[in-house]
Amino acid sequence: MKDKTAIKEFIKKDLTRGKGISDLGDTDNLIESGIIDSLGIQLLVSYLEKNFSITIADDELMPDNFETIDAIWALINSKTK
Repeated sequence: MKDKTAIKEFIKKDLTRGKGISDLGDTDNLIESGIIDSLGIQLLVSYLEKNFSITIADDELMPDNFETIDAIWALINSKTK
């Protein structure tokens, strides 16, 4: 499963422990809501690189690319085309 659902499941399972998050929308702001922080972004980058066979460059590690599920998906799609 290499799609938005896989990303949501990773975030819910591995990044929201103890935060009481049960549902994530594609446009929910993950940073402003406190779902992910800088450490969470690093964990997410490792997950994305491994599971989507991409490399995320240092200059792509900006909040805009990780703000929402849609933004993360757009980043992945830009790397796989």
